[in-house]
Amino acid sequence: MYKLPVIIGPTAVGKTEIAIEIASKLNAEIISCDSRQIYKYMDIGTSKPTIEQQSIVKHWLVDVVEPDVSYNAWDYALEAREKIKEIRSRGKIPIVVGGSGLYLRALVEGFFAMPKPSADIKKRLQGESAQDLYEKLKQIDEVTANKLHSNDKMRIMRAIEVYETTGIKMSELKPQKVASDYKPSYICFTMERAKLYERIEKRVDKMIENGFVDEVKGLIKKYSPELTALQTIGYKELITYLKDKKSSPEVLDKAIALIKQNTRRYAKRQITWFKGVADVNWIDLSGKENKQTINFLVNSLQTTIGKDK
Repeated sequence: MYKLPVIIGPTAVGKTEIAIEIASKLNAEIISCDSRQIYKYMDIGTSKPTIEQQSIVKHWLVDVVEPDVSYNAWDYALEAREKIKEIRSRGKIPIVVGGSGLYLRALVEGFFAMPKPSADIKKRLQGESAQDLYEKLKQIDEVTANKLHSNDKMRIMRAIEVYETTGIKMSELKPQKVASDYKPSYICFTMERAKLYERIEKRVDKMIENGFVDEVKGLIKKYSPELTALQTIGYKELITYLKDKKSSPEVLDKAIALIKQNTRRYAKRQITWFKGVADVNWIDLSGKENKQTINFLVNSLQTTIGKDK
């Protein structure tokens, strides 16, 4: 059984930079495990690896589809599994890097073979409010509705789409286990909470400085702001700001503060999720030099991977 290196950790902890250093030393290629970096044109707000970074180490499953294309965890798992095989066939090492728990679970465990809804169904549902959709879902599938927040429009829509496309309730779908020839070898980066939150705030400020507002303006000129892809942290707050008729500096400051707050909350949820993953090698980056961490992990991975070849 091949051991697949999987680098996880909360947003802004420093996964990308360290993973690139590790991959360059191991002659490896990176498979992104990020549910938003798959979308084209969403670069700044997803902290997508830069062109320069991607020239150092080849990245896969970045810029896969346009924001208006339906793409889910099952789609990701299928593509990622194929890419793992293809990278290994060329004598290189695949390293999975990211923080999207659902995508990671789909890749490692197998997941629902989710049907793709028609464009007409998606368009109709997107025009309804989250509350109306939630009430509809309660009538269709009360079990799933009770697991979701009434404002979680993206997941509520998905459950209704599944039912309207297949006639099967989301709660009645069974995970499809897909056999693989690898076992994940998890490395989870962590950091003191205060330091992580400081990094988050600095990163958001850098996004704004790098033109995040203009990126969102360009996206909503081309696509509906109600798209699921755009209902994610950073994008949704700036869309609200841009819809405000005043669009004053004060309104922008409030939007930025909300992005920081929501990102901190997201990081907290990620940490909680990762604590539930078995057999994780936790690496605390607080106060450590990256070079020291990189050398340790390179040596560790060489030993681990070498045993399985």
